[in-house]
Amino acid sequence: MKHTLMPWERGVVFRRGALLEVLGPGRHRLRWRDVVRRVDVRPRSYAPAWQDVPTADGVLVRVTVVLNWEVVDAAAFVVAAASPFDELHLAAQLALRAAVLTRSHDRVDAERGAIAAEVLSGMRPRAAELGVEVRAVAVRDVVMPAELRKAALNEIVARSEGRAALERARGETAALRSLLNVARLAEEHPALLELRALQSAHTVVVDRPR
Repeated sequence: MKHTLMPWERGVVFRRGALLEVLGPGRHRLRWRDVVRRVDVRPRSYAPAWQDVPTADGVLVRVTVVLNWEVVDAAAFVVAAASPFDELHLAAQLALRAAVLTRSHDRVDAERGAIAAEVLSGMRPRAAELGVEVRAVAVRDVVMPAELRKAALNEIVARSEGRAALERARGETAALRSLLNVARLAEEHPALLELRALQSAHTVVVDRPR
């Protein structure tokens, strides 16, 4: 029998139930009883379903990661597990759980990069057994419980209101300082009050001597 493999495919050949060889791209002639399992070795991205992970302080945080991976050992990918995709998913979940468990809830979002690096490191041993190389991991979403999101929003609003109150207080202080300076000048120079009164008057009458 003839089998043609595309450039992104590898063919894992079994003969009488035993692993025989791994074929590369091209046209191959095999025995009619040989079984060929095709494996796609192109890089791909995979986003496991979100996971609620407990933090060090007992808060359940919903985290989603994205994996970039590819098959580097087609034979291991076919033989090592009945469902290598499920095994990769489980490895990602366990590594993510281990990374988040060491952090309090307020550090999870701020330390996305460090968490992604720990997930990548934690997945690699199991991925290698599956014939897979995980090239990159990114933390896509971090969602806090509704109560914490509301508290965070209230904190942001309170900070904004505090800054506004501070600006109002600064304005009032500046106005009081100006009034104080005016009062001091008036006390030191009483003639200034008369000049001010003259400036405010609409009509000025000057009494000339006859």
